[in-house]
Amino acid sequence: MIRWTAAGAVPNPTTVQIRVQRSYPGRIRAGAPVPTRSMAAEEVVDNIRYFTQGLQGPRTQPCTALVLSGVGVASRSDTTAAIDLARDQGIERVVLHVGVEDLDSLDIERFCSSVDTLVVPVQPDGGILTSAATTIAAARDAGLRVAANTSLTENVLQALPSIARVLASAAPSTMTFTYPFPINGSEATSAPPPSRTLAALRPALDTLDAAGVETFIKGLPACHLGGDARRLGKTGNRYYVDADHQQEAALMFFPDVASFYKDEACRFCSMDDSCDGFFATYLRRPGFPPLRPLE
Repeated sequence: MIRWTAAGAVPNPTTVQIRVQRSYPGRIRAGAPVPTRSMAAEEVVDNIRYFTQGLQGPRTQPCTALVLSGVGVASRSDTTAAIDLARDQGIERVVLHVGVEDLDSLDIERFCSSVDTLVVPVQPDGGILTSAATTIAAARDAGLRVAANTSLTENVLQALPSIARVLASAAPSTMTFTYPFPINGSEATSAPPPSRTLAALRPALDTLDAAGVETFIKGLPACHLGGDARRLGKTGNRYYVDADHQQEAALMFFPDVASFYKDEACRFCSMDDSCDGFFATYLRRPGFPPLRPLE
């Protein structure tokens, strides 16, 4: 089943992300607009029903995965009820994002039986890094699957060894390093050249490998990763809901929020099916090699 967008036809997603809260400063930034407000409890419920029951039909496909995001979503009184409703409506997998502001007050026990994956942002700031590690370890001990992530911005590179050492001890289920997205097509000055990024990242990867933490890299193409192409984390499309884009007005992550680019050469790459591609904005910059096929 496909859906027509401004960029052509894309397969209908089976995941819906609901950005419940307006504030989301700890996220991996893409091109999503900042909503004008947080969502009311009734709106969250209505959107869950729309993307499950409401998409049951010959030309539609109900969602089976739900992502809840926005700073404070884990502390909202209606969140567990919304998750319970989602399960009743056929949602099989629930992912809950927490922001750095949520870490010290997060009630992990509240979600142990209802959430499949807890996503925890990791930043180089010492206090935040400590809080993230404490949350990851506590969630792991409570039986929750924990996905840690950090953005490979310029200011993070020098802190990667210390981040890796702390996370090796905290032992999340997975660790994803995400290359910065260009925001609204602009030149993102926080994006260091891939060669320098990978040189800084390699010792951190070795540390996490030794600790048995599964690591992924998103946002960079396979041909830039070289021997680390096996760590590619392909981005799945999803419906993207916020207070200003609900139900039939929801955005598509591809192409409304983010848009990856592939060259003609990518058609002949052995990693084409597992690689997102790259951003055309960056390929126009010095220090960013062209896309090339891997054999």
